Amino acid sequence: MKKLSGEKDRIKFVLISPDYKLYGDPPLGLAALASYLRRECNFLDINIFDQIKEEKMLKILANKKPEVIGISAVSQNYHKALRLAKIIKKISPSSILMIGGVHITTLPESFKNSPFDIGVRGEGETPAKKFFDLFYEERKINIKKLSKIPGFLIRDKDKIMDTGLSEEVSNLDDLPLPARGMLNMSYYKLPRFSSKEIDAKGAILTSRGCPFACRFCASSSFWRRRIRFFSAERVIQELKILYYKYKYDTIEIYDDLFSINKERLRKIVKMLKDSGLMGKVKFLVMARANSFDEETATLFEQMGVSSLAFGFETGSQKVLNYLKADNVSIENGINAIKIARRHRLPIYGFFMAGAPTEAVEDMEMTYNFIKDNRLESGQILQVTAYPGTECWTYAIKNGIIKKDFYDKKRKDFSDINPDLLLSREISKKDFIYHFYRIKRLITPNKKKVESILFRVSSLRARHLKLVLSREFLEKANSLKKNFIRDVIIR
Repeated sequence: MKKLSGEKDRIKFVLISPDYKLYGDPPLGLAALASYLRRECNFLDINIFDQIKEEKMLKILANKKPEVIGISAVSQNYHKALRLAKIIKKISPSSILMIGGVHITTLPESFKNSPFDIGVRGEGETPAKKFFDLFYEERKINIKKLSKIPGFLIRDKDKIMDTGLSEEVSNLDDLPLPARGMLNMSYYKLPRFSSKEIDAKGAILTSRGCPFACRFCASSSFWRRRIRFFSAERVIQELKILYYKYKYDTIEIYDDLFSINKERLRKIVKMLKDSGLMGKVKFLVMARANSFDEETATLFEQMGVSSLAFGFETGSQKVLNYLKADNVSIENGINAIKIARRHRLPIYGFFMAGAPTEAVEDMEMTYNFIKDNRLESGQILQVTAYPGTECWTYAIKNGIIKKDFYDKKRKDFSDINPDLLLSREISKKDFIYHFYRIKRLITPNKKKVESILFRVSSLRARHLKLVLSREFLEKANSLKKNFIRDVIIR
């Protein structure tokens, strides 16, 4: 650790989450990075701009002119990061602009025509520490030394240097807990009218990575088809903070494969009981159909899972073979539903439509899968081509999208766009008809009305106080179109 000679030696570093919306999830990646750098680099003065109006953010940056500004972006919000970076370059030209996250990792070509000075590819902790150790000594970007460190995109006049994916943290328990206190946590306590339950939910990541290679998912590109787990002890430690400090009694576990490590799951359930959290907290979890069994269901039932999500994706084995690379069957999904029902676990199903080679009969199979298995809760989305996926390669090769697609603002990704349909086996008209037919089946109007009535009847004094708070009213007013959609349509 560097020794400070005075306050003037401190480097001002600002991390920015580019999303500003009525409902959202906390940027745990930024909180984790900030926590690590705060521990390892005591010469940094770190701030996270999270859920702050753009005009306020820009005013602060123009006045403070931090030495380094980092923005994290996935493909869906990369256009926001790009636009924000262009503005920042004008108001604080001396600041070094860094970009990290999934998008720049999986599509490093997008760095070339951006205003960013540095890109971080892959997991951010190790390269960020090495960058700041160098920057503290020299107060400038040392291109020669950085070029020898994995994880960077470096602008060198007209050339771009790519040093590959970053070095990963080998033992996740070595990382400090995410610095949630640096986020706008009061915002994440606001009522969530976009879900059946009004109370806000806590959020936790208990692992990093995925060993599978689904053709629609960029996880395998970002994490190199590996998965690492935080220990059960570490998970319980973080859950206690969410429950006791932030008062969340519902917590969403964001891992795609939370239950795949059975030994760890058993230990988490035992420690929940020993810690006194059992019965006080409800959990929302995801599971994979071909690794879900009676024991897993029993453990979920014991820990208090109130929503169990599966990525069923489709009712067509042909389409499923494409999407999940031949390693899951429709029968796996049907069996998982039967097991979950035996253990009284509420099921939420994710589905996709519009994959390459998908035809009308395949979409009909998805409709019948939902109907025959009596799924009453779920979501269907159009298959979208994200950088780092085989769907992206297919879309580029067939001229469906261009490589700068995510540089510009796009239609809401929860809506369909027939012009981006990946399948050539179905007409746009038929796709639209069958997509909304499936959507009506899994989210019928009757359920929407019942959900609205449930939310209204569930309002309590504490909710009204939060809804009438200045922050909520300001945000609802600035985003009133999305607010109306979230409250009424969902």
